[in-house]
Amino acid sequence: MKFFAHRGALKDGPENTLMAIDMALAAGADAIEIDVIAHQGRLLVHHDLSLERTTNGEGLLAAHSVRELRRLDAGLGQRIPFLEEVLLLVGHRAIINIELKSKGTAGLLAVLLQQKAYQPLKSGILVSSFDHVELLRFQQSCPDVALGLLLYGTVLSLSAITGPLKLTSLHLSDEFIDYGLITEAKQQGLEVYIYTINQVSQLKALQEIGVDGVFTDCSALWQDWQEINYLPMA
Repeated sequence: MKFFAHRGALKDGPENTLMAIDMALAAGADAIEIDVIAHQGRLLVHHDLSLERTTNGEGLLAAHSVRELRRLDAGLGQRIPFLEEVLLLVGHRAIINIELKSKGTAGLLAVLLQQKAYQPLKSGILVSSFDHVELLRFQQSCPDVALGLLLYGTVLSLSAITGPLKLTSLHLSDEFIDYGLITEAKQQGLEVYIYTINQVSQLKALQEIGVDGVFTDCSALWQDWQEINYLPMA
């Protein structure tokens, strides 16, 4: 089973910061999940459209300049990172799941990944979103980068919602685990990931129904799972 450090394993360190991501890497995460918002021509690693929950700032992120946003404390002295900083920090050490959170992210990300410094990382990047339009725009510019579709709720069928998207994975909420949808996804060759799982007791059942991985807020989840599965036989 694959483990994604959700927003850099947000229970271990300030979410979506270089500190949290570095801690997740040190703890052996298979993948790092982050969120990006487009603002003033840059991709900022941040989840909310407002600032209060995760920084010492106030109001909407869009109401501030990039310079002002970079001066904020995102927890324990951390700054809101640029996506480039995360890409360079993670490198080839783990999969990087970039969730597109706002309009305009697809175009900026496509341009960034065409740069020489980041092209070697494309094979280890998974781009996901709830926004099907942004995913399609990104796919049209970067057809060689893996795509994951995020869903919250239930759907009639997978084919009814994917349209022209060429997906590699389906990301489902733990509140809406649809066995039929999982079966359909597996039949189409897609990996299925569940968000957000923080109890090791849930993992065995998920594995048995064909789930390939989970998003988690804490590194203890994958460490405990490894302990359980790799204990030497008595």
